[in-house]
Parts: sequence; C-alpha cells; structure tokens
Amino acid sequence: MATKAIREQRLGNQTPGMRLAGLALGLAFLSAMPAAARDLPAVKPVLDCSALAKIVLANPEAPGRVESAAVVTTGTPSPYCDVKGYVTPQVRFELHLPTVNWTQRLLFEGCGGFCGAIRLGAVRAAEGCQPVTNGEFILVTSDLGHASQGMDAVWAADKQLRVDFGYRGVHVTTLAAKEIVARFYGRPQAFAYFNGCSDGGREAMVEVERYPADYNGVVSGASVVNETANNTIFHAWALQHVQHPDGSNVFSDAALTMLHNAAVAACGEKDGLIGDPEQCHFDPGSTACKGGEAVDSCLTPEQVRAARDIYIGAQGPDGRAIYFGYPIGSELGWNRQVAGVAGWRVGSFPGYLASDPPSLTAEMSNVAFTPEAVKKLNVFGADLNALNPDIRPFQAAGGKLIMWHGWADPAVPSMSSVTFFRAIRGKAGAATDAFVRLYMLPGVGHCGGGQGPDKADLMTAIMAWTEDGIAPGAITVNKKDGTGPVTATRTIQPFR
Repeated sequence: MATKAIREQRLGNQTPGMRLAGLALGLAFLSAMPAAARDLPAVKPVLDCSALAKIVLANPEAPGRVESAAVVTTGTPSPYCDVKGYVTPQVRFELHLPTVNWTQRLLFEGCGGFCGAIRLGAVRAAEGCQPVTNGEFILVTSDLGHASQGMDAVWAADKQLRVDFGYRGVHVTTLAAKEIVARFYGRPQAFAYFNGCSDGGREAMVEVERYPADYNGVVSGASVVNETANNTIFHAWALQHVQHPDGSNVFSDAALTMLHNAAVAACGEKDGLIGDPEQCHFDPGSTACKGGEAVDSCLTPEQVRAARDIYIGAQGPDGRAIYFGYPIGSELGWNRQVAGVAGWRVGSFPGYLASDPPSLTAEMSNVAFTPEAVKKLNVFGADLNALNPDIRPFQAAGGKLIMWHGWADPAVPSMSSVTFFRAIRGKAGAATDAFVRLYMLPGVGHCGGGQGPDKADLMTAIMAWTEDGIAPGAITVNKKDGTGPVTATRTIQPFR
C-alpha cells in the first residue's frame, strides 16, 4: 500500500482535498506582503539607564529585581540599555532598551530547545525587516527559570521549574518587561510582539492560548505544540527505525539521497521541491532492490520497511497511529537528526519531563509505544503542551497570529502545525481568516535550512496586519548562500 494511503487510513484521512491555492478570498487576502509597517515616531527615555539598576519590580504577579543596567554602544546598529534581572523564584531575563530610536514596539524572542540560557538578538523570520535591523525594537528574552545545557532536563524534577518552563516563565517575563518599559520611557509600548521557532514557537502558542492579552502580534515557527509527544514518541520512533540497537545506521547517507531523489521524482515540482507532502503518494517500495544493483542505488527489504514506518509515524501494537512521522522530502536530514537525538541519554526529556517520578533509565532508545506507556509519557502534558485550539479570546483581544513551518522538517513534524491550524479553524470557523495565517515552506528544514527557500520577513507582515489591518497574502521566500545573493525564490500562499 502506498505511504499516503497508509497514513490516511491510520490518521483518519484528515486531508481536506482543497487548498484555495488559486481561489480568491478577497483582494486583501491575496495581496503581496506589505513593503513596510506603520511609521511610528521614536520615543526617548525619561530615565538614565543606570537608574534602572537594582529597582524592585512591583507587579505582584511578577515580583523580581533588576540586577544590572548599562548602555551598550558597540556591536549594535544603535545604542541600547542592557537590562538584566529576574522574576522569582529564578526566571532570569534580559532586555535591550533602545536609547535613541525606540519606535514604540516590544519584541519577545522565544528560546529554543529546553531553554536554560539567555540568547538575544537573532530574530527569526525577519529577513530585511528594517525596525529589527536598525535596532528600533525593545528586545527581551528569558531562560524560562533554569540554567541548563543541551538536552539536560534534570532541573525538571523541581515542579516550579517545570511550570516556569512550561508556561509561566514567558508570561512573568512579559509583565516584568512591560513594567520596566513604562518606567524607562515614561509610557508603555504601543505594540507588543512575540517571535519564536521550535520551542520558541511553542512558547508563542502558549501565550496565545493562556495569556491572550500579552501580545498584539505573534509569529510562531515550527511550533512544538505537542511537547510531550514530539520529544518522546516522535523522536524515539525515528531513532528506533533509523538506527539499529547497536547505534549503526539503517541507511547510509547515499541511500537516503537516492530515496530523496526518488521521492522528488514522484512528487516534486519544477524547482525540485515537494510542494505539498500531504498530497504525495510516494511509496519507498518503488526503490526496492530487484537484484544485482550497486550498493545504495536501491533499498533492501529492511530499509523499505523502515522508510514506510518512518513516513507513517509511530504506531501502537495494534497498528493504530499514535503520532506523525517524518514528512516525505525530509530524507536528507534523517541521519543527522537522529544522531542528535541519540545523544539524549539518561537525564533528558523522557526521564524528567515525561516521567513521574523521574526515571534514571528512560531514554529515546527504550521508549515504548503501548497505550500504557504513551499515557505515562504525557504525565506533564497539561504544563508543557500548547494544544488548545480555541484561541478566540486572542482574537477578541485584537491579536494577530502568523504560523509557519518547513515541509521538510525532521525535528518537529510539519503535519503537527497543519493539524493544529485545522483545529483552530474548527473552533473559529471562517473568522480564522481575520486573525490567523499559516505558511508551509516546501523543502525547508527545522526553523530554516534544507533545500528550499527559507528567508522570509514575517515581522513586517505581522506589524502591518496588527497595526494597520493589512492582512498578509502571498509571501516571497528567498534562499541565500550564507550572506551572499539570493539563489532561489518562491511565492508561498497562505495554507488552506
């Protein structure tokens, strides 16, 4: 049976069959991305930067302290007041407050992985956005309440740290940032934005779902909306099919290149990209060895079975679907992705964010897919996941949301964004078009990269929509070789 047919059978055939790729939803909907957002006048501070140092934050929901504040003038397009502090018990944050050219906007940058560190300054999906490039935004981020490196999750044995990572950390940092902004400039920001990818995308959706008044505009990329399934079932299923128990690869890189080329031959478009893997009927059995072929020019029976299972996704003992698999078109990233996951040993997500009490033996290689095991893996789902599709309170607050995801993402399944977007539409109906967009990028990997064009300016789009009511339509996405010239371009319509 072809992979597409198997997936539809086991996932309940959620394919809508229509995209409206060539149908009009009105001139504003199909208009090109606006060239610029509203031109807001710059506002100067009313305090010296040093006056912020050591202030105590007064909001009872976010008590904390500023520990340092100093002007930075080097390595930046314009000077800013660098503010560092914490919200109790230990949610650390950093803000960059422009001192000469603040145009009244605040931007929270979501963190990736399991957070655990402050990283500020690399705004996703903002290619060519002038207010970002010129340093006109207040930038803020947080470690979400713990210090850690890589995929360490031992900190999550503490319930408060788990809650701060799951949903509280972004919210209280947001409250602290807004309080500091009001003191420093003598007025609040005119507009507040959130931009994140991967776990940052999950954080974006947490804000939309739990705290709909925090942000006016949100950009959520490759969102890990189902954190518990993604970081156990999804990765474990791939690991257990892409690697043998001894850690050797089931597929050589050459074999995966051959498989990828066959998938593109079956479903690719003129530019060599698979425009919509959901509609692709490619079966890896078509690449099975017939006998006498050169090594890696065809798939062995073991490899055919593995590829089919990888595309279909995790299944229980009865063959029922549990979660999504790798998308068709992502083959070139399989070995690299799984090699990273193989490093999630004892002390990572399965043992501390998907086990109660913590487990000193749980790791990706021994995750099981029985109903009992899956239920236990979701023990902290209420704290970690962002799966409430009823975001009408965000709409009622005037919020605007742009979601985006690479179709060839091997780290977060692209269908998780597609399915969640459809669930949002199931709640909001036709009104969804007034406040939500989803863009799916062919050939693009996790938060960028891959073979497809991945450079977009969704920040300008979200500002124009939020501030001036200019709804985004088709967007132009570019591919570059490093910081060099554009090598490929693609026009992406909103997903329907």
